[in-house]
Amino acid sequence: MECKFCGGKCNKRGLRKGIQSYQCKECKRYQQASYKRKRILEEKYESVRNLTREGSSISSISRLLKISKSSVQRIIERIATKIKKREYQEKDQTYEMDELRTYCGNKKNESWVSYAINKTTGKVIAFCVGRRTKENLKKVIDSVLCLTPKKIYTDGLNIYKSLIPETIHKVFEHCTNKIERINLTLRTHIKRLSRKTICFTRSNEMLENCIKIYF
Repeated sequence: MECKFCGGKCNKRGLRKGIQSYQCKECKRYQQASYKRKRILEEKYESVRNLTREGSSISSISRLLKISKSSVQRIIERIATKIKKREYQEKDQTYEMDELRTYCGNKKNESWVSYAINKTTGKVIAFCVGRRTKENLKKVIDSVLCLTPKKIYTDGLNIYKSLIPETIHKVFEHCTNKIERINLTLRTHIKRLSRKTICFTRSNEMLENCIKIYF
């Protein structure tokens, strides 16, 4: 058998779980003639979705369902890609917008979850994960402006002044109480958003996928 890594010659080296194993003479690496991956049942897809909504980490889901971490990650990505953005038909409503600070990989690499909610119902209208830039905030604000809002409440961030019409933009103390409370709920439910924990997100894409499933 030819080595898959260096092209050298391989010799038989016993069985592993009933499957013939080979070792390369040149690079000394072990391999098999063929690999079979066990099919993950649909029930586990639903379990991954529910555990993600409950804020379980990838490691926790892997231990509970007895599947690999890479499989959990792939399942989360597949579930998130199938979620379609909800189209709202409401008009003349009041909204709140805020940003939730976190980090990706290390604390020097800041990341923000920017989102807007309906002040009355608490439903999330739109969200964006990434740096707190004018381009990212504009994605969320444009989704709100399409609904012809009555008022949009924000904090004192200067970027909002250039993105939201002055006639509907409101900034004053305690105007974003509801969304601030949701921020606390997110930090409590989603482990990768907690402040003092050894769990953190390693990619903005995975953070966005988990938040999409949660919302």
